[in-house]
Amino acid sequence: MRKLAEIGDGLRALEVAEERELAGQIAGILYLTAALTALLLLVIPGTPVSSPPTVLALSAFGAVWGLICLLVIPWRQIHPLFSHLSSGMGLPITAIAMAATGGAESPARFYLLFIVFYVCYFYPPREAIPHLIGCVAVLVVPLAYDAGAIDRGLLAETVVLAPTFFVLGALIMGGRQVLLTLSRQDPLTGLVNRRAFEQTLWSSIECRRGSTNFGLMLCDLDSFKSVNDRHGHPAGDRALVQAATTLKEAVRYVDVVARVGGDEFAIVVDGADEESMRLLAERMRAELRVAGEGLGLDGYRLDASLGWAIFPGDGADADKLVAHADDALRGQKLANDTSWPRRRVRSGELGEHPEISSLLRGSVPG
Repeated sequence: MRKLAEIGDGLRALEVAEERELAGQIAGILYLTAALTALLLLVIPGTPVSSPPTVLALSAFGAVWGLICLLVIPWRQIHPLFSHLSSGMGLPITAIAMAATGGAESPARFYLLFIVFYVCYFYPPREAIPHLIGCVAVLVVPLAYDAGAIDRGLLAETVVLAPTFFVLGALIMGGRQVLLTLSRQDPLTGLVNRRAFEQTLWSSIECRRGSTNFGLMLCDLDSFKSVNDRHGHPAGDRALVQAATTLKEAVRYVDVVARVGGDEFAIVVDGADEESMRLLAERMRAELRVAGEGLGLDGYRLDASLGWAIFPGDGADADKLVAHADDALRGQKLANDTSWPRRRVRSGELGEHPEISSLLRGSVPG
């Protein structure tokens, strides 16, 4: 049981939180489609149905499970293992449907395409591949009970379909990865964008419950509007790119730096504590000032206000963590002080910081 829990904790299916509801809806639609078409096999001429009660039972199960997927299951909260079980059920169901409707020549074998497309889109490669292997295994199951399967071309069909499943899967996974990269990357700075950062923050919390700390740093460039006003937007873009590069170089490769607003950035710092966050903030500000000297923007000094929070001490969920870091950030801006703020202000004590407040409202899948 403990081993199963450990395996489950390592799963990353449905990792993109915004797609979980879509995954649940598609799962429901696929099961309902299979249920309806299985019923049609009973009445379509030329379908060798050997066990109508079996087909009816499978159709009823598919319909019920499809409705449960659509109407009951809270897909945004479920564990990835549950999604794997839902997808995995399709393999024995298809195998039984094939046995009841012609074996090696059964049209039910094309239900395997549902599984191929679903798992390759919603699961990472290492989790999709076992399902693809399962699809190939289901294709050859008729060899165990259908004496004429080889004569009717089952092996030849498997030789064609097996690599087809994997090639289609690779194309789907590769295309999805390109789309994910484009949708999660800030086009100007090359950093991850707010959408990707929200997912990173949520994943960091889920993966570290009861284990190591991590820090959330919020960064707001000071007086950035003056750059656009005095030097134009191209100069402002150069300043943003330089700030992004400097922040990225100030952290380790395991840390995540994101642009979450116009001139606002956020950083997830792995294994951080109060002292390490303080030192990181000081280093970031110092390096920003040095980097700003090379911009050649008269009258502007690249600098930033920073605020941080530590998980789980400053907040056990994303809302509280972001609010704590945002309050510290706004406390520094309000004090108009170049030293790091020692006082922790209470959540809601200061006015809202628009971009970060938006991040807070969207930070937790729920």
